[in-house]
Amino acid sequence: MGFRVKPIGIVKNEFEHEIPLDYHQHVSEVHIFEEYAEGLDGIEEFSHIIIIYWMNRSRWDAPAIKIHPMANKSLPIVGVFATRSPIRPNPIGIITVRLLKREGNVLFVRGLDAFNRTPVLDIKPYMLGYDLVRGMKFPVWVYKGMTTLEEARRSKKEQNWQKGPKQWLS
Repeated sequence: MGFRVKPIGIVKNEFEHEIPLDYHQHVSEVHIFEEYAEGLDGIEEFSHIIIIYWMNRSRWDAPAIKIHPMANKSLPIVGVFATRSPIRPNPIGIITVRLLKREGNVLFVRGLDAFNRTPVLDIKPYMLGYDLVRGMKFPVWVYKGMTTLEEARRSKKEQNWQKGPKQWLS
């Protein structure tokens, strides 16, 4: 079974070689192609939107099915679908970002973890009833991993996941 996916726009930012640990503080522009620009009407009324993009610059040669989350070998090996790893069968990225403003066909957002010139596949508004979940639960390793990530952000220390694919594997 085959199917086609085509981009609706492109990311513009300063991330050429690495996504910094503090990407959530950076502003990116999402340029929507003119033929889709009318589809943005009304989006400026939302504070947050979900960006779905194609990780076309992923450095991973082949997908892995089991990995260490966040390339942290002190965390257990789990299935890739239990992680937000870039090592995936399909290099699809998804993230919720803060929408700062819209200028015509350009969205200014904070918190996009995509490289410059990344193709954007879709945009959805972050909405009550769809995206806000109450009573969530997480495995213990998620809390440990997030604590490690926050410590790295404060110290600006490079993380294993930034070093390359072998760090994710056992």
